Amino acid sequence: MKFYVVRHCSTEYSERKIHCGSTDAPLSEEGLKEREALFQVAKELSIEAVFSSPLLRARQTAEALVCERNIPLLLDARLAERRFGDFEGTDCARPDGKICRYNFAVKYPNGESNLQVAARVYAFLDEVQKNYAGRDIAIVSHGSACRIIRTYFLELTDEEFYHYSQPNGSMEVYEI
Repeated sequence: MKFYVVRHCSTEYSERKIHCGSTDAPLSEEGLKEREALFQVAKELSIEAVFSSPLLRARQTAEALVCERNIPLLLDARLAERRFGDFEGTDCARPDGKICRYNFAVKYPNGESNLQVAARVYAFLDEVQKNYAGRDIAIVSHGSACRIIRTYFLELTDEEFYHYSQPNGSMEVYEI
């Protein structure tokens, strides 16, 4: 079973390094170009289902993976980006935000911790692994969730976890 994990293509938020979280931002012009490149790669893959965060930027990216084939595009809220709460729309480099980013159990004010994101993402992955055993699937999600997904398949130190960032519009492949 292969998991093709895609971080959504670029948005104006990601290009400006601004917390987007639960904000429903569309793809930028650059993101649309990345989506076309992803389409070219995805049409060669034998994917049997595509799971996506319900947020617009992820859904728009997921459409490239469906590639006009007769496969389901399934939305799952567990794949949504980490809720950044009071930090939504602010600069990702804010020093006070790094406390939340680099401490696994610390929530953003009125938002989520990495631990909370891990709980919902791991539950999703366990369910998909059980229900789609032996089949190749694609997942379209966000930076925080993609970092968590990586830990499901690979052993990472805390430092490796916090310094990993899957680029927008890129695909990682994990196999069970």
